[in-house]
Amino acid sequence: MIAGAGSGKTTSLVEALELIREGYGASLRKYGQRVACVTFTNRAVEVIKERLGADDLYSVSTLHGFLWGEISRFQSDIRQALRHRRIPDLIAKAKAGDNGGQSRAAIRARNRVAQLEMELEGIEDVEKFTYSDSVYSDYAKGRLSHDDIIEVSGYLLAERPVLRRLLGARYPYIFVDEAQDTFSSIVAGLNMTCAGGDLPLVGYFGDPWQQIYDDRTGDFAPPEGGLTVTKTENFRSAPEIVQLLNAFREDVEQVPAGENKDVQGSVSIRLVQAESPEGSRGRYTDEQLKTALTKFDTALQGWEWDNRTDVIRLFLVRQMIARRLNFHSLNQLFTGASASLRAQDDFEKGEHYLLKPFVQVIYPLLSSYQENKQRAVLDLLRKYSPFYDIHGANAAHSLKEMIECSKNHLEKLLDVWGHATVRDVLLFCQDNSLIYVSDRLRDELAREPHEEEFDPAEHGEDKGEWLADELFKMPTNELPNYCDFVLNNTPYSTQHGVKGEEFDDVLVVYDDVEAAWSNYNFLKLLAPQSSGEPTDGQRERGRKLAYVSFSRARQNLRILLFTLNPEEVRAELLNRGLFREDQIELA
Repeated sequence: MIAGAGSGKTTSLVEALELIREGYGASLRKYGQRVACVTFTNRAVEVIKERLGADDLYSVSTLHGFLWGEISRFQSDIRQALRHRRIPDLIAKAKAGDNGGQSRAAIRARNRVAQLEMELEGIEDVEKFTYSDSVYSDYAKGRLSHDDIIEVSGYLLAERPVLRRLLGARYPYIFVDEAQDTFSSIVAGLNMTCAGGDLPLVGYFGDPWQQIYDDRTGDFAPPEGGLTVTKTENFRSAPEIVQLLNAFREDVEQVPAGENKDVQGSVSIRLVQAESPEGSRGRYTDEQLKTALTKFDTALQGWEWDNRTDVIRLFLVRQMIARRLNFHSLNQLFTGASASLRAQDDFEKGEHYLLKPFVQVIYPLLSSYQENKQRAVLDLLRKYSPFYDIHGANAAHSLKEMIECSKNHLEKLLDVWGHATVRDVLLFCQDNSLIYVSDRLRDELAREPHEEEFDPAEHGEDKGEWLADELFKMPTNELPNYCDFVLNNTPYSTQHGVKGEEFDDVLVVYDDVEAAWSNYNFLKLLAPQSSGEPTDGQRERGRKLAYVSFSRARQNLRILLFTLNPEEVRAELLNRGLFREDQIELA
């Protein structure tokens, strides 16, 4: 099923699952068989489960969870897949990054090759392979990552007919939600499983234009003889927004349906006069960045959206959000030379061990205290503070005594927060048993900071210590903004981060110079004649991400596009039929 944005794809999926229950449920239960529904996120799993009711006829899970549930029983086959396909592929990829020189990239590649070759030998001694929902592997210890599950499963589906037969016998019906984001090797393996016209029947539900992640199947298709169904309704967006979506994509023409077809919505694009970048590598200088931020604020004021917290504001990259929410220095630190890829990933999720105490405990505590939410304060302290643990050393004290203690603690913490460093705050919380401190964090707080400047070649193995040193020296002023962002308490998001969501009013911001991500160029995408043709990759990635962003809006969509040539771009947008004259503003 090819279903455009807002078409009620999940409803169709659930209805199909219910039809199978009505027609074949009794027979399936008799033979101990189930219906598999594979979807993309844990949130989607819960939504589908709720709509189906508590019925163990269905196995609803994420793709990774489903695949691991099936292959985890084949431990020797997993070892074979790692030995013959997965690890050799990773070694070859790492070797391709080594040019024989002494650059950081070359040294890192050689180290990676040596590590993988050692782990390749070590897998022979692994008793059991495990998967723990992580992005990091440790093959010598049998720990598999997200990517490993996909690669190993694809290999086994292709190479092990027994696995395919067992899969079909257990699940005569397999439905794959968000099929465009499923990996090509998995789609190929499932198609092999159901080839020939007999059960199992595999159904794919998705939209190729909403495939915004790399290395996914995108234009998914059933095996030969399969049926393709296209849904053209749009139950989400106002007619003006649907009109833009239809102008933007050509393969599916949607029609407004349901209650939204009578909504008086609007679409507007404002072309902002950008400055020619004067910084290094074709980027803005600091002063030019300030000018861009001012023009962003001016546009919001012009639309009277500046004081609204219910308008979702979509940016291409996190650094653009960090500038506007004032945690740019923190963002720079965790994307800089002393931050590993794992540190950056943990930072983006709010789970880095240096910052987790602030996200999880310290900032929510101070916010609740300042807002006089005494119950919330006590709940946080009881859950996260050794001092206030109801089974801890102070369990015998009365509630009144503990409330007075909490007020005293938090007044002192507020004072430290107001004038001290990140390290001072953590030490205060540690010394007063306000937080549980991991061994790793305790070790970092206990040692003396490094005096020498960080050198990637010399200190690469210990780069995390330099990262901690820099963080500990910082004031606390950026932490509230960062915490609010990762806790989803702001109206800001990356464009990738809102996939599957919908909002009444949406603002999409395009400034290719500030974004500084060569994978995308939205100015060239929207106005190639006046701005230059995008690369094939920029065009393919950009059009899908733009479609996803535009289609999040239910009522009103605003687009902010920075360009050196507003008049020329305006003429081209009109000529291409993407926008009407009354929808384009110049600033």
